[in-house]
Amino acid sequence: MNPKPTVMVIFGGGGDLSWRKLIPALYNLFLDKWLPKQFHILGVDRLPLKDEEYHRHLREGADQFSRRKPTDADWKAFTERITYLQADITKPDSYGDLRQQLVSLEKEWKTQANRVYYLATSPTLVQMIVQQLNKAELAGPDKPVRIVVEKPFGRDLPSASALNHVLTSTFAENQVYRIDH
Repeated sequence: MNPKPTVMVIFGGGGDLSWRKLIPALYNLFLDKWLPKQFHILGVDRLPLKDEEYHRHLREGADQFSRRKPTDADWKAFTERITYLQADITKPDSYGDLRQQLVSLEKEWKTQANRVYYLATSPTLVQMIVQQLNKAELAGPDKPVRIVVEKPFGRDLPSASALNHVLTSTFAENQVYRIDH
C-alpha cells in the first residue's frame, strides 16, 4: 500500500476533540506505519500558539489518552509532521493563509496532496467554514479533498437537511464523512 501524500487540516486543532481523540489516534496510526510517507497535520485554531507550544499541548493529550505512551524519539518524529496555524476561521483572510500553507507544503513535496478537512469545531461554524473553503477555492467536487464533520449533525431533520445541502453544494457526496453523536 502506497497512499498518496495527504494533509489533514483540523479546524479546532487546539480543542478537546483534537487533544483527547484525534491526535492520539493519528499518533498510533503513525507508529503502525499506516500514514503516508508524506503526511502532514495542520492544526487551525484561534489560540496564539507557536508550533512547539502546540506540540507540548498535544503531547499531554497523547500521554493521557493514547493506547501507547509516546517515547521522546517517536513523538519527535511524529510532530515533525505537525504545524499550527493561528487563524480566526470566521474571517475570510484566514483561508488565504491556509491556502498559502497548503501550497507551500505541496511545493515542498512536488505534488498535489489529498486534503482532509476535519471540522472539530462547534456545529454552528460548519456552514461558514464550508462556504469559506469554497470561496477560497480550497474545496470542490473536482478537487482531491474530503471533509469530516464531527459533531451533532443538526438539531432535527430540517436542520440536518439544511446542513447536508450546504455540504453537498460544495463537496460531492463521496467527499463527505459525517460523524454524529
